[in-house]
Amino acid sequence: MSSKRLHMTANRMGLILPTVPLPRAEFDSLAFSEEEIEAEAIRLQAAIQQHQRWPLETCRSIAPLTLEINRLKKENDVFLIAHTYQTPDIIYGVADEVADSYTLSKAARDAPQQTILFSSVRFMAETAKIVSPHKTVLHPSPEAGCSLSDGITAQDVLDLRAKYPGVPVACYINTTAAVKAECDVSVTSSNYMRICERLPGDRLIFVPDRFMGAHLQTALAGKKEVIVYDGECEVHAVFTGEKVREWKERIGENLSVLAHPECNVDVLEEADFVGSSEKLIREAIRLGAEGAPDVMLITECGTAERVLAETEDDLNLYGACVMCRHMKATQLEDILQALKEPRPDQIIEIDAEIIARAQRNLDEMFRLAE
Repeated sequence: MSSKRLHMTANRMGLILPTVPLPRAEFDSLAFSEEEIEAEAIRLQAAIQQHQRWPLETCRSIAPLTLEINRLKKENDVFLIAHTYQTPDIIYGVADEVADSYTLSKAARDAPQQTILFSSVRFMAETAKIVSPHKTVLHPSPEAGCSLSDGITAQDVLDLRAKYPGVPVACYINTTAAVKAECDVSVTSSNYMRICERLPGDRLIFVPDRFMGAHLQTALAGKKEVIVYDGECEVHAVFTGEKVREWKERIGENLSVLAHPECNVDVLEEADFVGSSEKLIREAIRLGAEGAPDVMLITECGTAERVLAETEDDLNLYGACVMCRHMKATQLEDILQALKEPRPDQIIEIDAEIIARAQRNLDEMFRLAE
């Protein structure tokens, strides 16, 4: 067994990994034998790879839930996808596919199943409905929003277009369907640079993430003027360059800093690697495999949890993550309830005209990203 270590730092940055999401109430496990529950608990603990935080007793308590969810998925032909920021019991217990926004939007589009359950925040479930309007899309936690998508409206985009007529508008995928319908193309953290470089003209409007927009302004200086909207991710806005420098001084020159592009410019300037959640995971695992185990991940907690689960090498993950309260709103009980008897607000419905216009936006993203 690998001696993976995760250094938590409540004393330095005031941030720690989230507590393990225990079931809210005892679930009726009579449908499953003791042997089935024990086997499932062992599977969960082996997949999550954090034996101290997820002891076998905890895994036993959630095993009846994961067994029932997986049974219903198969019975009802449901494709369950989860964002990387979801909790490990969802990611390794019930998800059919786990990735970042871009990969999951393609997975929703290409899945043969006619029912998609998206364990994530609301705008991601809306995106799944846009790319697959003929499918039923379930979102267990309708209240799970996003500071970026909640911080901009379709009218804000129309106002920018009126102020800068003829200038292409690129929106981060962390936006509502109504906002996407008013923009020319969506981008994700894995393709924003490539797509924005390829847009016509020497000016560009970028919404709503001002930090990613500032990164674009620096990278495209002399090529394009980037007009940036003033929105931010409440998770990544917490990180500062000063804190990263403190950790570099504390750990030394062997510390590799990996940051998400939703962070401020002063954080990105201190980073050794900038990329989407999936790219950060791959880079951290690569560093561990090549004998460079001291890593600091500047992003949401779920990324660190996936790294711990998916590497066979020793990794010292320094610093601490920031939990997204919206992403962590969904629990296994919510997924089970949505599978059994979805409420109207858990079924994604979008006006047909908005879907058609937002589809053009996402089709352009897929075209320019390839």
